Amino acid sequence: MPQSLSEEPRGSEGVASPDGDSSSPARPWHVLSAEEVVRDLGTDQEQGLSEEQAADLLEHIGLNEITAQEAAPWWRMLLAQFNDFMIWVLLAAAAFSAFEGQVPEAVAIGAILILNGVLGFVQEYRAEQALEALKQMSAPEATVIRGGAEKAVPSAQVVPGDIVLLESGDRIPADGRLLEVGALQVEEAALTGESVPVRKGTTPMETEEAALGDRRNMVFAGTSVAVGRGRYVVTGTGQQTEMGKIADLLASQEEERTPLQMELRTVGKRIAIIVLVVAAIVFGAEAWQAWNAAGRPPLADAFGYESFRESLAVALLIAISLAVAAIPEGLPAIVTVALSLGVRTMAAHNAIVRKLHAVETLGSTTFICSDKTGTLTKNEMAVRRLIVGDRVLQVQPDDSLEPEDRTPPREDRELLFEIAAMCNDARYTSEGELVGDPTETALLEAAHRFEYERVRYKRIGEVPFDSERKRMTTVHDRDGTHVALMKGGADVVLSLCTRALLAGDTVEMTDELRTRLSDMNADLAKGGYRTLAFAWRELADKEPVDDPGIERDMIYVGIMGLLDPPRPEVARAIDVCHTAGISVAMVTGDHALTAQAIGDEVGLLEGERVVTGVELGKMSDEELRDAVEHIRIYARVNPEHKLRIVDALKYRGHVVAMTGDGVNDAPALKRADIGVAMGLIGTDVSREAADMVLADDNFATIVEAVKQGRIVFDNLRKFILFLLSCNMSEVLIIFATALLFPTPALLPLQILWINLVTDGLPALALGVDPGEPGIMNRQPRSSDESILTPRRQLQVVWQGALITVSALTVYIGAYQGWIATDGAEHIQTMLFTSIVFAQLIHSFNFRSETRTVFSAETLKNRWLLLAVLGSISLHMFVVYVPALQGVFSTSPLGLHDWLDVIVAALVPTVLIDITKVTIAKVRSSRS
Repeated sequence: MPQSLSEEPRGSEGVASPDGDSSSPARPWHVLSAEEVVRDLGTDQEQGLSEEQAADLLEHIGLNEITAQEAAPWWRMLLAQFNDFMIWVLLAAAAFSAFEGQVPEAVAIGAILILNGVLGFVQEYRAEQALEALKQMSAPEATVIRGGAEKAVPSAQVVPGDIVLLESGDRIPADGRLLEVGALQVEEAALTGESVPVRKGTTPMETEEAALGDRRNMVFAGTSVAVGRGRYVVTGTGQQTEMGKIADLLASQEEERTPLQMELRTVGKRIAIIVLVVAAIVFGAEAWQAWNAAGRPPLADAFGYESFRESLAVALLIAISLAVAAIPEGLPAIVTVALSLGVRTMAAHNAIVRKLHAVETLGSTTFICSDKTGTLTKNEMAVRRLIVGDRVLQVQPDDSLEPEDRTPPREDRELLFEIAAMCNDARYTSEGELVGDPTETALLEAAHRFEYERVRYKRIGEVPFDSERKRMTTVHDRDGTHVALMKGGADVVLSLCTRALLAGDTVEMTDELRTRLSDMNADLAKGGYRTLAFAWRELADKEPVDDPGIERDMIYVGIMGLLDPPRPEVARAIDVCHTAGISVAMVTGDHALTAQAIGDEVGLLEGERVVTGVELGKMSDEELRDAVEHIRIYARVNPEHKLRIVDALKYRGHVVAMTGDGVNDAPALKRADIGVAMGLIGTDVSREAADMVLADDNFATIVEAVKQGRIVFDNLRKFILFLLSCNMSEVLIIFATALLFPTPALLPLQILWINLVTDGLPALALGVDPGEPGIMNRQPRSSDESILTPRRQLQVVWQGALITVSALTVYIGAYQGWIATDGAEHIQTMLFTSIVFAQLIHSFNFRSETRTVFSAETLKNRWLLLAVLGSISLHMFVVYVPALQGVFSTSPLGLHDWLDVIVAALVPTVLIDITKVTIAKVRSSRS
C-alpha cells in the first residue's frame, strides 16, 4: 500500500495509571521500544503477569468492556409514541368528550390513539430486532501468558500488561504494542478505514504524530488478524482503547428531531390554537345570545333559567364539534402507517430503518458523506493494472485487457499470471471458496478470471515472506526442472533482477531499464494502486530450494497494480445523485492517492478538491465552512474530523447523510441528520448510532432509500393536505351553521366517522401512492420548507371552502324546503353524506398536482380505488342499517336525495381540478 503524502497527527494511546487515574497523561507507546513498553507496564515478555497482578489490576481498572448506553425498555419505547403535542390535544378532547357524556366520541379518539402508539412501537421494536440479527459479537476469549503459561481468559478480563498471543482469524481484545510478529497482517478497516490488511512490525515509530492507520507496531481492540501470528503487550483496555475513546465521543452526541417531527409538532400547535380560538368565539357567541334571550340577568341568576342552561349545553356541543372537526384525529396514525410502509419498502431494498421519521429525512438529503471501503468499493482487492515487461494493460469493468500503447505477447502475460498464481499461498476450497490473504486471493482470482493459469507445478521449497525482506519466493518442479518464482515490492524485486522479459525476448537489466520500470511502478503507486513485481529463473541442479541465496540473478516479468475496485453500480448511483441535486463526498481513513483513484473512476471528483486530515486539521471552522462545498474527498481523517465535516455542512444548510461501518464513524453517524451504517461489515457501535442500516453495504442502496424517502414525503404531503382540506370544510360548515341555524349541522360522532374512516382509508392509500415520474430529476426540498407553506395553507382553505359551499347548498336547500326531506335527521344525513362523497372524490385530486383528475393515470393507484369503494360501503351501512342509524342519527336516503348528493360531491372536484390544472400550466409556462 503506498504511503500517504502527508500524515495525520493523532493523540497517543494510553492506559489508566496504576492508581486508577484514567485522566493521567497518555503514553506514546508506538515510539517506545518493546523493552521500554514492557518495563513501564511492569510485566515480562516471557512470563507475563502473575495471576495476583492480573486480579489486582482487574479490580483496580475494571473489566475490558466499553460502556454502552442502556437500551430503552419496551414500556418506555411504547410511552414515547404518545409524546407528541397533537396527541396531547386529542387526549384532552377524548377526556372532555367523556366528561360531557359523549362516550362514543371518547372511545373512538382513544382507539385511534392506541392504534397509533402500537403501530409506532411495533415498527421500532421490529427494527431493533432486525438490527440484533445483524450484530456480530466480539470474540469471547483471548490467549494470554500468565505466570509463564498460556491461558485462555475471557476478553473482558484482559488487563494492561497482559501478554496476548495472536493467530490468524483472532479478534484483538485490547490495544497494545507488538513485541513479536510472524508475517502478521491485521484487518483495521473498522477502525481506520484502511481497505487492505496492514502489515505489522515491531520497529518503534519515529514520530508521536503518526496517524492511527500508520502505527504499524500497534494493534487495536475490535480489529482482527487477517494472516500470520504475533505477540503483544496490552497498553489499554475498555474506555482507554481507541474504540473506547470513540464510544465516549459518540455518547456526547445528542439526538436531533427530524424536519417532519418538527413540522408535525408545529401543525399540531397551529391546529390547537385554531380550535381554541374558533371554539371560544362560537361558544361566546352562543352564550351571548342565550344571555340576551334570558333578559341579561346577573350571571349567577342566569344559571337558574333552564333555557339558559340548555342553550349553554348546545353551545358546548357546538364547541366540541368544532374541536373534533378541526383536529385531524387520524393524522398521527396515518403518518405512522405511511412511514411504516415506507420502512417496509426500504427493507425490501436492503435498507433497514431504525427510526420511522428518518424515512422522511432521507427524502430531503442534500449531501451524502460516504465511507469508501465496502460502500463505494467492494472491500476486496482486485488486479486493475498490468505492466507486462514495459507495456501497460488496463483491466476494464468487463474484464477485458486494454493496452495503453502496445499489446504484449500472450506468452508473457501467461507467465506473469502463472507466477502470480503459484508464488501464492491462497487456495480454493473443495466448495470453490477462495481463502487466504486478500492480496494473494486477488492474484489467484485474476489468474483464473483471465484463464492464464495452466498447470500448478508442485511446490518443493520456499523462502517465505518477511516484512523486512518485502518479498517471497517459491520453488517448483516443472517437468524435472526447478524454477524459482518471486513476488514482492517492485524496488526490492527489480534490485534482484539482472535480466528482463520484454516483448518475448530476455534482455539485460540495465540501469536505464531499471529506472524506467521503477518510474512506471511509481506512477501506479501515485494513482493509489498497491503494486507487486514478479520475477523468475531456472535453478541449477545443486542449488538448495529453501535458501534465501536463490533470490539472485532473477528475470523480471511484470508488475501488477491492485485496488479495492468500486462497486459497478456506484458510478450510476453518483450520477443519479448529481441529477437529483445531491452532492457526494468520500470521507475515509484510507490514503489520499487510493481514495482519489476510486473517486476518479466513479465520477466523484469533477474538478473538486481532495483534502487530507492534516490539511483539514490546519483549517479553522470558518475556513472549512467556506471550503466544504467544494471538497469531494477527505482522506486519512479521524473521528473528530468527521464531526467537523458534518457540522460545516449543516452550517451551510445541508441535510447530511453520513455513511460508515467503523467505530471511527459512529460519532459522525449520530451527529448527521441521517446516519447510515453497514450491516455486513459494520461494527456494533456504528449500527447502534445510525438511523438506518444497509443490509448489503451498498452505496446504491442509499440512493434508492433517498428516492423512497422523497416518495414518502410527497405522499405525506398529499394526505396531510387532503386531511386538512377536508377538516377545513367541516370546520367551516360547523362554524357557518352555528351562526345561521339553531342546532349544529353535524354531530361530533358523525365528524369522527368522517375523519377516522371515510377520510382515513383514502389518506392511507395516498400514503402508498407510486412516486411521480422523474422524482430524482428534481432538486431536494429545502430543510426549511414547511409542508404548510403559505401557498399550501391557501390551498387547504379554498379547497375546503368549495366543499363547504357545495355541501351547505344541499343543507340550506333541504332546510328551506327547496328539497323535499323527512325532517331534521334526514336533512342532517344528506349533509353528512354529501361531505363524505365530496371528500372521497376529492382524494383523487391529490394523485397529481399537474394532471387532471379525469386522466387514466388517476386510476392507477389501486389501493386508493379500494379505499374509496370501501369507505362508500361503510357509509352505506351507517345510512341504511337500523342499528347504526340509531348510533349515528341517520335516516335512509331516496333516489332523488342521491342525485342531489352526487351533484354536490362532483361540483367542487371539477372546480378544484380546473383550477389545479390551470395553475400548473401557468407555472410551467413561466418556468
